[in-house]
Amino acid sequence: MTGDSDLFKWCLTRPRWQQEAIRLLTAKPKLDEDELGALEAAIRIEAGDLDGTPPTWADLTKASLKAGNKFAPVTVLGSIGPLRNIDRLATDQPPLKFAINGLTLIYGPNGSGKSGYCRIAKKICHCLHDVTLRGNIFEPQSLDPREITLTFKVDGDKEKRTVVWNDQSAPPPELGRISVFDSDAAGLYVDAERNIEFLPFELALLTNLAEALRTLDARFRAEEAHLNKSHQAALPLGYVEDTEVSAMIATLKANQPLPSETSMRAQAIWDEEDEAELLGLKLELSKDPILLSKVKEATRSTVDTLVGDANTIFDFIGNAGIETLKEARRQATASRDAAKAAATGLAEDSAVPQLGSETWRQMLMYARDFAAEAYPALNPPQLVTAGTCVLCHQPLDAQARARLAAFDEYVEGRASADAEKAKHRFAEIARAILDLKVVDAQEITTRLVNFVEGHGDRQALAEKLKAFYESCRERHAVLVRAIQALDYESLDNLVDLDRSVVDELGCEVPALQMEIEQLKATAGEADKRLQRQRQVCELEAQKKLSADVEIFVARRNSLELLMKTKACTAACSLAGITAQITRLRRKVLTPSLQASLQDEIIALDLGHLPLKLADRGEVGKSKVHIGLEAQQKIAKNSDILSEGEKRALALAGFLAELKELGSKHGIVVDDPVSSLDHARMEAVAKRLVKEAAAGRQVIIFTHNLFFHYAVLEAAREMKVAVREEWIAKHGDGRFGIVDDKQQPWISMRVTKRISIIDGLLQREKEIYSETDEAKRSFVTDAYTKMRETWEHTVEEILFAGVVGRFRPNIATLRLRAAHVNKADYETVLAGMTRCSKFSGHDQSAGVPAGLPKFADIKADLDKLSSFVAVADARRRTLEKEGQVYEEGPVAADVLD
Repeated sequence: MTGDSDLFKWCLTRPRWQQEAIRLLTAKPKLDEDELGALEAAIRIEAGDLDGTPPTWADLTKASLKAGNKFAPVTVLGSIGPLRNIDRLATDQPPLKFAINGLTLIYGPNGSGKSGYCRIAKKICHCLHDVTLRGNIFEPQSLDPREITLTFKVDGDKEKRTVVWNDQSAPPPELGRISVFDSDAAGLYVDAERNIEFLPFELALLTNLAEALRTLDARFRAEEAHLNKSHQAALPLGYVEDTEVSAMIATLKANQPLPSETSMRAQAIWDEEDEAELLGLKLELSKDPILLSKVKEATRSTVDTLVGDANTIFDFIGNAGIETLKEARRQATASRDAAKAAATGLAEDSAVPQLGSETWRQMLMYARDFAAEAYPALNPPQLVTAGTCVLCHQPLDAQARARLAAFDEYVEGRASADAEKAKHRFAEIARAILDLKVVDAQEITTRLVNFVEGHGDRQALAEKLKAFYESCRERHAVLVRAIQALDYESLDNLVDLDRSVVDELGCEVPALQMEIEQLKATAGEADKRLQRQRQVCELEAQKKLSADVEIFVARRNSLELLMKTKACTAACSLAGITAQITRLRRKVLTPSLQASLQDEIIALDLGHLPLKLADRGEVGKSKVHIGLEAQQKIAKNSDILSEGEKRALALAGFLAELKELGSKHGIVVDDPVSSLDHARMEAVAKRLVKEAAAGRQVIIFTHNLFFHYAVLEAAREMKVAVREEWIAKHGDGRFGIVDDKQQPWISMRVTKRISIIDGLLQREKEIYSETDEAKRSFVTDAYTKMRETWEHTVEEILFAGVVGRFRPNIATLRLRAAHVNKADYETVLAGMTRCSKFSGHDQSAGVPAGLPKFADIKADLDKLSSFVAVADARRRTLEKEGQVYEEGPVAADVLD
């Protein structure tokens, strides 16, 4: 550990409000809302975002830092349940209780409801991943709350605490000191880079400080985002560039000096004197020859354009233009008829009608083009010289060649070419008319606004021009309909357009040019008027600002608030804390964590793997990753490791980090031996029992009986107190039944089995009849259980547990109580033979099928019970004698 003095010196370099945060965090891992609010206010005062003076806080002392090592008292979990509306777990159940001074071993087969209790433990305790509790998804959704009764005790409390917790609220924070390991967490330890969960005090303190700053930083950043979004709204436009007002507006940006609100409001003052000055300057400038000259030039350009557009319109849709269209159509028709007539001779010997039609001609032209592309090396026309028809892909005989040659000559002939040319000319004229744009009267008014200003005769001319364009629009619509409907007869006898107004407008162009020449000014007058124009721009900007000033002031104040908020965000920077965490971690934590991981790797038989722990800091956090030191790059450890190695490595990482906590906080382990072989299961069992022996509360959920017995054996060897709980499902559909009677038959001791068989007989005593075949299932069940109990008697009592079906090792010390004589053999053989007759074994054809009398069944059970009592008493006697022998001879007395 680093010295308190070093940490204290570093803390004194932090701002005063951070020192207060450190002082508070020495007593607890997280600040409450009121404490965060006080720190936030202090930051705002320091940044000028809030009026007032910073609070007066107690000084941070070395004693404060030392006291922090005790801020997390140990919490032990007492029980879970009763519960309501959790998965399919039965509600009318006693609580699942846990040993508070040793190890709790909870067995439940698959589908029993054990996982439901595991999920609850993960939800209320510290788990690396999120867990969601649900109701019974196999039934309609219930509106009842999901409630769980929890009992726990915190070190230092005199009494236990009992709470009824609803999963809509946060679980009791004290339970967060208990850590959970499960299959989901295993994946995180094997492959993921993640936060180190268990840290020494100094690192935990700084990490918690970083988390508090991160919370405050998030608040300030949210305000920044809101302000930045509000600044996206457009400010009023229309301010001329190069004015004092526009220069002021340009400064209204983040991260640069802002004008004062007073100066902004001074620029926006507007009174009658200002208004009179602006009007006077405008009147003077209205007579500006340079300005008037530019206006006249623009007007002349507009008139030139309108005259040109009008001439184009007249050329296309005047009577002459219509006649041109109709003539082009007549020529196209005549050319087409001539071409068709030229093809008449081709049709004499043809079986195909319509030769010479436009469709036929287009088809032939496409065929000619395709033949030229397909056979570029042949002499033209390839349609004939190819020897194969490009349309039907059949060989061409002489007659077909001749016919295609005649077709080609026709297409190449004058008549066909003239028809094609006439058709294109007509199409171009028609398309030009269809695409013609004729503006409306409103457009004419807008474009001639300066032309007519102050000129009555020009106003009249503009009205005549609007009328001309309106008649053009109507006439154009008539032509469009005629072309689209192929109704050219409707265009006969149309009254021609009156283009006199166009000529009148054209005469105005020289007049406008003369006016422009007359408005030329001297250079001195130009400079003077430029100065007046600048004055007008400044006054207009000032006048406009007088109306918009509140909007700009609001933006200015919002930008100032943004800058202050950014200062608050900068005050919450994690850079310095992250650097200090990195220094401390590499000095204090990483070597220790690496050593702890190596110890766990050896304990869990992973020494054959070249594993190494890598760490790094990230914005106030300490991260760790367990990697393989491979010669080739691998994406994931899980791509290389076996399932058993992955599970063992994950548990090693969990236990290594847990050791760094330096306390005795409890752990919950859910099926830690999935995919492990028997040897590694025993290693895991011993490792977890060792944690319990060290004083840590250990709770293990499992469905593996071998592992169950391995834990019990390790606990027996290390003299660790064990509480066993059994979870099962009932035939009536209830899950999560918590009862020691739910212990699996295969794991029960002999005396408990005999008790169960006796209970079975007691329930059948009054209703049994050896003549009722329906009772055969009862007989089979009773004798099967007795036969299996005789077998277990050999293992448990006669052999004194030297060998066990769920234990790979031989318990040689128990040989001291093992004893089998001839009488034992004869009794066991007789009992097994009797039971086999009525148990589930197949019987030979000659065995009578009759059922035994109830007295005979009871007598068979009594023989088993008597033998067990005698043999077990003998076993206990031998056990004591063996222990005395092992202790050696009794020390002899001497005469003092």
